Order: sequence, then structure tokens, then C-alpha cells
Amino acid sequence: MTYPILIASILTLIAAGMASAEDRLPVYDGIGGEFTAPSTLDRSVSLSDFRDRPVLLFFGYTSCQDICPAALAHLQALMKQLGDESDRVAVVFVTVDPQNDTAEHLKAYLARFDSRFVGITGTPAEVATIARQFKVKHDHSHEMKVTTAHNKSKTYTDEAFQYAHSQQVYLLDGHGRTRALFFTGSPLDDMEKAVRSLLKEPT
Repeated sequence: MTYPILIASILTLIAAGMASAEDRLPVYDGIGGEFTAPSTLDRSVSLSDFRDRPVLLFFGYTSCQDICPAALAHLQALMKQLGDESDRVAVVFVTVDPQNDTAEHLKAYLARFDSRFVGITGTPAEVATIARQFKVKHDHSHEMKVTTAHNKSKTYTDEAFQYAHSQQVYLLDGHGRTRALFFTGSPLDDMEKAVRSLLKEPT
């Protein structure tokens, strides 16, 4: 190989490496962290249990009337769009209403969207700790419980608090680091591209 051809090859490799680096998702330091809590898998799970897999993490509760079911339906559509690759991705739903959302109830609720979705519950203190790690705000919108008669297909309790809570969907990489933030209604193509970029990263 002559020197001009060799130099051209080296420059091509450098350019490809630079493009690859530019395409990599950033790491959001300070958002997230390891946790262990009861789950819908009939055991306590840790975030590290999903090591080497991208994770889509969302906080909500089953008595939610709007944002939560819409977000889960959006994630359901994303999993369908990922096709066979969806088996390499985990969707994790952390309840902000652990007093009502038992593991059994969460499991039945999430199965309406995708039986692979994993629900996380626990004591109020355990959930609060996870929420703080992801900088999620959640609180009762008022101190009175409201009837759930309009929502009987989604909840087993007669009354429940309504919660105000952060609505981000966190995309975590196989090391548990937050790499992207999405919302209900974020374009599915953008979300798919981000997930696929993590699937291509070396573990």
C-alpha cells in the first residue's frame, strides 16, 4: 500500500470514529442510581438485574386517568416498532402510589400493555428513595381521596389519591446510566433511534 492510500485510509477511519462519537447519546450524570425493591417478577429486583440491556423507566400509578396509560401505550407502541429487538429492552414502571399498587395489582395492570413490562413497588420510603435518585417529584394533588368508580377496569380500590408527578421516560444504558429523557408523545422514531443506538454500544 502506498503512503497516499495509507494516509487516506487512516483519515477515513478517524472520520468514522468521530462520527460514531458524535452519534453517541450523552450521559446524564447525577440522574438515577442503583435500587432494589419488590417487583412484579415475584421477587425483589435491582436495576443492575437489567445490566447489558437498555431500560425505559417511567414513574406513575395505576389509578392515573390520563398521562400514565398514555405513556404506557406509547411504550407499548415503541416495543412493537422495535420488533425482535424489543426482547433485548426492558420497560420498568415505578409506582408513586405503593399503598394501593401492590405487586400483584401492578402485574395485572401492566399486562394490559405488555406482559414483559416490569412493575416496581415497595414501602413509601423505598419509592421515595428511588424517586429522589431520578429527581422525580410526586405528591398528592390534594389531601382528599376521590372515587375510582369511573376507572374500575384499572384499579381494585374504591377510593384513591390523585398524584401530581414528573412525566419523564428515562432511557438507561446497560450500565444503568441515564442517556436520554423522553415524554409521552415524544416521536417514536426518535425513541427507537436512541434505543437502537444503545443496543449497538459494546457492553
